Amino acid sequence: MEVIMKFRVLSLTSLVTGWASLGLAQTTSSTPPIGFIRKDCPANSDTRVSIPLERQASYIGPVQGASGNVITVQGSPGWTADEFKFTAASQNETYYVLFLSGSKAGRNYDVTSNSTRTLTIDVGTDAIDSVSNGDRIKLLPHWTLESAFPSGNGVDPSANVLLRKTELLVQDDKKVGINHSSVETFYYTQANSWQGLASGAADAAVLPPHKAVVVRNSSVATSPVFVGVVPSATQTLALRVSAGDASKQQDNPVSLLRPVPVKLNDSGLDDTVFRPSLLPISRTDEILVFDDDTEAVNKSSKYTYYKWNGKWRRLDQAADYDAGEEEIFTPGTGVIIRKAGTGAATEQVVYWTHEDPTL
Repeated sequence: MEVIMKFRVLSLTSLVTGWASLGLAQTTSSTPPIGFIRKDCPANSDTRVSIPLERQASYIGPVQGASGNVITVQGSPGWTADEFKFTAASQNETYYVLFLSGSKAGRNYDVTSNSTRTLTIDVGTDAIDSVSNGDRIKLLPHWTLESAFPSGNGVDPSANVLLRKTELLVQDDKKVGINHSSVETFYYTQANSWQGLASGAADAAVLPPHKAVVVRNSSVATSPVFVGVVPSATQTLALRVSAGDASKQQDNPVSLLRPVPVKLNDSGLDDTVFRPSLLPISRTDEILVFDDDTEAVNKSSKYTYYKWNGKWRRLDQAADYDAGEEEIFTPGTGVIIRKAGTGAATEQVVYWTHEDPTL
């Protein structure tokens, strides 16, 4: 498979000298490298776009412990109460905690409130009681529409709600089943603000990590540029598995926060997380990959990958074709991992862990 990357990634250690000439590099040992990525989005087309970079962290350090949904950090970080709590019109950032080490390494949780040294987080159906003294965390602001596309960078502004030029379609990944429709459509107005068709004012709308949005352009091509910190930690993604048998499939739209392409063989999708198929004609779990170069809307996937007989396979190739060296997790895009049901009576979650690559 030929992978055509119509964007630039200048966030590798070997390119630090180049960044310096652009004013984008931070080369001290205490400061993480900064890079940028440009993603070309053709006219009259849908393009899956993710941001493989982080915003600047507000805190990095060890925890003292965790209980319920509260994390206590070591020492005195100098926080004020609820400075990391989203409050419309006064504190428009939504923060999350990323665990860098320990039993929860790679997992992230949104912050709902904080005290001078504690963070209250939304753990959902997960639990953090296994977190130990000394485990390290990073406290980060989410990408929002305004921080990712400041002043409408990389979009074609819309004259009004009926004449939308660039739309950002957010998939409803909470739905059960496959082929999910979008849950919200955002557009940037000529009055310099983001709006949602359902939600109204949307400058502070969150773009979660590991999720791609669909950029739908009309007659004008766009090329958004994202500037941020190069991620360098373990990443752990939650994959939903529907209740019921193998016919009850569940789509998981995901992306890796990596500034370099990742091969299937290096993805960390082992047989526990991504179950092999019994036969090529009776596939269990699948990965659906889309072609960003084809100009079309409502695209079907171009390639389908699965495991069989100990190797990665691609549906359009012979059954003995080895697809393991294909770099399907490319920076700035996203895929769908389609999980088959296991026969369980209730929905399950499995965790996919991808270790930090050597750049």
